[in-house]
Amino acid sequence: MNQERWLQAQRRSDFLRAGVASALVAASGAPALAALSYRKPAGWDALVAAAHQEGALMIYLPEGDEYEAALVTRFQRAYPAIRVETAINSGGGQSRLLVERTAGRYIPDIWVTGSTIALLTLKPAGALAPLEPLLMLPEVLDRAAWAQNMLWWNDAQQPYTNISFAGLLLPPAYVNTTLVKPSAFKSYWDLADPKWRGKIASTDLRTIGPGSVPASFIYRSPKLGLPWFQRFFGTLDVVLSRSQRQLVDWCVQGQYPIVAFISATEAFTAMNQGLPIEQIALDQLKEGGAVGPNTGAISVIKPTPHPNAAKLYLNWLLSRDGQLAWQEETKQASLRVDTPKDGLYLAYQRKAGIAYANGGAEEYGLAAAALKDVINGILDKSAKSP
Repeated sequence: MNQERWLQAQRRSDFLRAGVASALVAASGAPALAALSYRKPAGWDALVAAAHQEGALMIYLPEGDEYEAALVTRFQRAYPAIRVETAINSGGGQSRLLVERTAGRYIPDIWVTGSTIALLTLKPAGALAPLEPLLMLPEVLDRAAWAQNMLWWNDAQQPYTNISFAGLLLPPAYVNTTLVKPSAFKSYWDLADPKWRGKIASTDLRTIGPGSVPASFIYRSPKLGLPWFQRFFGTLDVVLSRSQRQLVDWCVQGQYPIVAFISATEAFTAMNQGLPIEQIALDQLKEGGAVGPNTGAISVIKPTPHPNAAKLYLNWLLSRDGQLAWQEETKQASLRVDTPKDGLYLAYQRKAGIAYANGGAEEYGLAAAALKDVINGILDKSAKSP
């Protein structure tokens, strides 16, 4: 993805009209709204019957027992007549899907993971179905049930083919608390201070994945942008790795007391074990931050082998019951405001009264793709510097 396409996308007004530029999201500690009562829509029983007749569903989903429990086991508990098969879509799942399509094999119905690959790879290939015609349940369509009174579409323009249902805080960096005070960072520029030279390790952002959302936020921010990356990657001797476990180990051992753009899930695992690692919280950074879906965004693949089962699944997952299942099994916060947020990962809990950008939006994916060339250019230039 070249930088020109990203710059063009940045100017699109559709992003603002879609209402996904930023969001005031529900307080982490505040009680959820009381569950409302919704009438069953006309045609719902017929859809369920048709889905039962199909009797099967194929989901490409993230790797992990918690995702299997949330996305498969809990759905089959609600609809046991539908047999669900799965495949892991991380680590090149999109390549497998595109190869299958080229061979005329249309296997998956549902794609669940982050939004970037879906929008930048699968949508241009014509592999994603418009979702708006498939949304049927009043509790899904009720904007008041969602953060900032909106459905969290990630497409920059219609047709909308990808929607976030999870909204997680994704900090730019974590620190070893015995060596660095997290509270010392009031701006992203503090993270790029020359005093940290040789003391920072980072995810290699030249591959889209962990860290892409906060990195894209920085790149798109007029107060940060390219100059921030030039200072951070061009002058601080940042060590790059794609191993999230290695990055966390480096931090807790003090080898690199600051680790940037890492997996929040991997960091939380270490935090939960009592290791000396803590996030630089977004609410203390004056430039703000982004909420991202992590793996909590969904698309329907077309052509859809089991269209009725896929439609039923989409509506179930976005319903209160589906989002309760997601939260209970993954401990990741839903964007629904009628699901209690108690017991979720602290690092993922959003704060009341703070506007977060929607890091799942297509513009953020384009920015993440543009960073490959940006960082390569910075590293090449710094390597040639005396």
